[in-house]
Amino acid sequence: MTIRAADGVPGPMLLRLKVSVVGSEPSIWRLLEVDSSLTLDRAHEILQTAVGWRDYHLHSFTDTDPHVRLRAVNGIVREPRRWVPVDLLEDSDEDLPETDWTLGQILTHESGPLFYEYDFGDGWIHRLEFSGTLPKPANAPPARLLAGARRAPLEDSGGIGGYHDLLDALADPGHEEHKNLQAWVAWTAGPWQEFNPEHLDINAVNHELTLLFPAPAGNGQGPGSESLTQDLTNRMPPGLRREFRSYLRATSLDGPATVEADVAAAMTDPYLWLIRRIGLDGLSLTAAGWLPPAVVREAMTDLGWAKDWIGNANREDQTLPVLQLRESAQRFGLIRKIKGRLVLTVAARRMLDDPAGLWLFLARAVAHRHRHDSERDAALLLLLEVAAGKRVGWAGYVEAVAFGLGALGWSTRAGAELDTTTVTALLVDARDVLLNLGIFEDRFGLEANTVNARGQAFARAALHSSPLTSNSPTPHQATSSEATSNE
Repeated sequence: MTIRAADGVPGPMLLRLKVSVVGSEPSIWRLLEVDSSLTLDRAHEILQTAVGWRDYHLHSFTDTDPHVRLRAVNGIVREPRRWVPVDLLEDSDEDLPETDWTLGQILTHESGPLFYEYDFGDGWIHRLEFSGTLPKPANAPPARLLAGARRAPLEDSGGIGGYHDLLDALADPGHEEHKNLQAWVAWTAGPWQEFNPEHLDINAVNHELTLLFPAPAGNGQGPGSESLTQDLTNRMPPGLRREFRSYLRATSLDGPATVEADVAAAMTDPYLWLIRRIGLDGLSLTAAGWLPPAVVREAMTDLGWAKDWIGNANREDQTLPVLQLRESAQRFGLIRKIKGRLVLTVAARRMLDDPAGLWLFLARAVAHRHRHDSERDAALLLLLEVAAGKRVGWAGYVEAVAFGLGALGWSTRAGAELDTTTVTALLVDARDVLLNLGIFEDRFGLEANTVNARGQAFARAALHSSPLTSNSPTPHQATSSEATSNE
């Protein structure tokens, strides 16, 4: 298609421009086609998406490089024009509102390049060079990435010089800061995308660009119709939302969410054993409120746990696997404690001979039954990691969940990031279910293994499930004793 100058061409136009991160070597660049009628505030969103920033910091547009001192011409220094967000206008009488100017007005075949600065501390300068215009087809998206190279630098890496120093240190195992910087990069990049400075997924970028300009409403979705993962996604900041969506697409959540009947029976065996042992008549507890010693010993023997347990395995308060099982069954609505007796709930009575139904019940329960919204979010993020099947140890799961909770705005009451101890506490209920179902295998202090296909199917079933009841709490209505929302 021939590229033409804008002058004299009627109708909607696409502007083709090349965006380069100034000073990057090898160059970090993008070639874009953008609707010339878009205002600079929308261009900001496009650049954040196309380059791969997280939109954590302030930005501005100028018609001169902010890092270059202008020379006088005939004794006069031309004042550069600068366009800023509306909330920055009060800081200057000379700046222009980015909402009132379009790309087509500023970037033409007669103009020089436009400069976009992101993060005034690090000073990431992007050079936007005009390549031409072409008529916009009726079905053309407002913005499209045609080509490019290399991912965006990491946020807060110290500008282009600091980023290059970081890459050098990462490439040199003998560098004195190599390990510390590796850890910083892992936490900064997060669990949803592996840090690779050479990587650029053009298809993923274009998918995100289309989401910046959604189709008119009327897709049939009403209040409460969002999926669990959509709810998590929509509550994240835009930059992290893009990374999270890419991770969701890579986890194959549309994979199998069911298992064969014999697999369901094997996975739910501990819960089936307990509800059948309690039976329709219920089971009396000891005077101190514990399971009778004989029942504890039966559970450990019949479920095959005794061989790995040190001790008599006959006191529930000292036999953690049985205690965890009983508390989990109570927590997720299978049994109740009434006047010194354990009795089955109506749901459990229906599932005494229905392992497949119990499997689905537990999947829905672990996704929807929670005491606090922080625990709900932690459980959903854990289920997502199980569905992805990429973590190989419990520490990896906790780190991924911690990052996700931070993205969702959870912090301590003092405003600090959640530490691993707090995150582990938020995951207790969900983890107990996964242990009892055999999805995790570290009940006795061993390292959690990578989950298998049946564990991934359970996680998918949970993430695709609808609530057990219609009165589920709204996210962030409640907080745990350690976690609170920043919203």
